[in-house]
Amino acid sequence: MVEIEGFDSIISTLTLAKELHDIDRFDIVQEQFFDTLHYDSYYENIFGVLQSVFSGFHSTYDDDDDVECMIFTDDCISRYYEIAWEYGRSHNIRHDKNPYVIDAKNEAIRWLTGCFSTGYKLLGYTKTKKTAKQSKLIVYIGNCSCDCHGNLALGLIQLYQFFRSKCAEFDSQMAKMATKQAPTIISDRKGARAA
Repeated sequence: MVEIEGFDSIISTLTLAKELHDIDRFDIVQEQFFDTLHYDSYYENIFGVLQSVFSGFHSTYDDDDDVECMIFTDDCISRYYEIAWEYGRSHNIRHDKNPYVIDAKNEAIRWLTGCFSTGYKLLGYTKTKKTAKQSKLIVYIGNCSCDCHGNLALGLIQLYQFFRSKCAEFDSQMAKMATKQAPTIISDRKGARAA
């Protein structure tokens, strides 16, 4: 059997590019990926994805504990938790019982638990609209021999798509409701004038 050096890295790079294309974020591939597909550029491509999927990225490394901490923020995360706040407030539901909060936690579990040395904390705030805007994702990666960063990049792409699609779904529902209510308001005004 023929072995291709770095085959897994090349396939993983193509997978990342496809996933980014599928969520209309191919701009990250064009800006962050090297022009030549080569296994040596895999980690540079991965770090380009990590830094670019969400609009806000901050990373620190703790030499003593050999742990990297990455903080991700984005308008789609903030908007999602604003929606969760609005839902909880209008339905008088506690944070831990809010279906939006539960769905986001389940998605994080689904996409961010692929490596034993990776931990995360999804800080989704729903106490006030102001705190909802401060929601963020924190990821910790310890020293390991598996492809934690590659798995994390794929997971972040999926989480970004989750937050973005749920916000778009909510906004679409609100637009439909506004359209349905608009004729009622107009006809009410006409009725008021006639009276």
